[in-house]
Amino acid sequence: MKVSDLFVKVLKQHGVRYLFGIPGDAINDLMESVRKEEGIEFIQVKHEEAGALAASVQAKLTGKLTACVGTSGPGAIHLLNGLYDAKMDHAPVLAITGQVETQYMGTNYHQEVDLERLFSDVSCYSQTVTTANQLPDVLLEACRAAISGRTVAHLNLPSDIAQKQINEDVSELSDTVFETHTIPSTSDCNEALKLIDDAQRICILAGIGTACAKPELLELSEKLKAPIVRTLRAKEVIDDQHPNCIGGLGLLGGKPAIEAMNDCDLLLMIGTDFPYKEFYPKNAKVIQIDIEATQIGKRHPVNVGLVGHARFVIQALLEQLTPRSDDAFLSVLQDAMQSWRKSQYKSETSSDFPIKPQRLIHEVSRVAPDDAIFVCDTGTVNAWTARHLHVKPSQRYTLSSALGTMGVGLPGAIGAKLAYPDRTVISLVGDGGFAMTMTDLVTAVNYDLPMVIIILNNQKLGFIKLEQEAAGLPAFGIDLKNADFVAFAKACGADGISVEQPENLETAIEQGLLSHKPFVIDVSINPDELIMPPKIEASQAMNFVKAKAKEWLGQ
Repeated sequence: MKVSDLFVKVLKQHGVRYLFGIPGDAINDLMESVRKEEGIEFIQVKHEEAGALAASVQAKLTGKLTACVGTSGPGAIHLLNGLYDAKMDHAPVLAITGQVETQYMGTNYHQEVDLERLFSDVSCYSQTVTTANQLPDVLLEACRAAISGRTVAHLNLPSDIAQKQINEDVSELSDTVFETHTIPSTSDCNEALKLIDDAQRICILAGIGTACAKPELLELSEKLKAPIVRTLRAKEVIDDQHPNCIGGLGLLGGKPAIEAMNDCDLLLMIGTDFPYKEFYPKNAKVIQIDIEATQIGKRHPVNVGLVGHARFVIQALLEQLTPRSDDAFLSVLQDAMQSWRKSQYKSETSSDFPIKPQRLIHEVSRVAPDDAIFVCDTGTVNAWTARHLHVKPSQRYTLSSALGTMGVGLPGAIGAKLAYPDRTVISLVGDGGFAMTMTDLVTAVNYDLPMVIIILNNQKLGFIKLEQEAAGLPAFGIDLKNADFVAFAKACGADGISVEQPENLETAIEQGLLSHKPFVIDVSINPDELIMPPKIEASQAMNFVKAKAKEWLGQ
């Protein structure tokens, strides 16, 4: 068989069902092999970045290897943004790039780029295939590296190598990747247990690493009477409406979470890489649980580090923990959370015009079915969903977390819908983020992928405006003159509706959910609605006043 045939068969052997990308002459043989192979489908996107973003989100949701492809030169380069999203959010993605024929490599040939070197930072493994016989070993190595490292691996395939014949039996190639179920030493566990026994006010900070340990996390919280503060990615692990959850941490979080962090005397960090050091407790002792030893103490000093899979480490602790009856600390914070929710409810049910974004997200939470998968873009939409979108236990929620790239909402929804065709997919995007990748609405139409795309349209890059004003600078370069998104959707073969009145939100969302096409809901929201931080510093307030004064005076 040809090298390209073997390549595709090995991808399928590793569970890859979709290959996202755009054809090009350097990957013609690979494309032909995909065409002939049943069980793997090529998804033609309108920009390779969208293909990589779709692969990244699909990998985050499934935990399985996904793949994207770009031809030599520009096609490959376009993949990078989506691949960095995968790398930084620990999603296993194999990036495949075409390359000029080997005889022309190193000669500045047309569309020749040193892709092995270019991809060396975004990937844990980057290799150019220079002989046919080399392929089986490097391809298996790349797949293993991506899966075991939960990250990006890259293979660069010159067009002449893809054409060559190879004698290899795919059934003899191992596709097994063994997971490690490491648990800490007994002495480390005992040290952690002593800190727990000595503590009076324990708080848990849960990250996305607890996704595989939700029952254990909740049992730990209940046994210790410990409030759970979550990161934004962990919103799908435990929602704010759970009685022991005190909400999200950070600028997009709430006051109760800050109170919990400030007042605890022991912090349990579990499966989190929360980077904002100013939100960590100043005086509390810290136990950190993480599957990666390099993460221990990375963001904040720790007293005890427990390296291992969150589920197994928590189980080991639970076996020796004595349940607590004193819930005074938890009760105070539960009351604070109830007060916080009540303070948010007024804006969530507001009938003001223009529509408050809080009201929109509240309506989405209320109407979305139990099987919904929410794919959130980057910008002010993050803030509104962080505080006002309630994710039920059976629902899913994902975003571009560590990279925070705009434009992920629509491609991510495509990846999600392909992975879970029987589930409802809702993409929550700002007008700026949607505009970046809106051409791939055609992709959703072409592959018959019903989904709801809800645009929070404020005619500006709202989060950048907020950041400028928080720095004391007048807003500049942030106003948007958007296309008619509904007309665009219909021109693509999708459907849509514009909403300007809050009383029309429920009907519009229900209409979108019933549609058998991709459905765009363009919601005109209040462009002046402020995202208030959970704690306002005097310097922030002063900078905001300075910025507004400069805007009013035209300076």
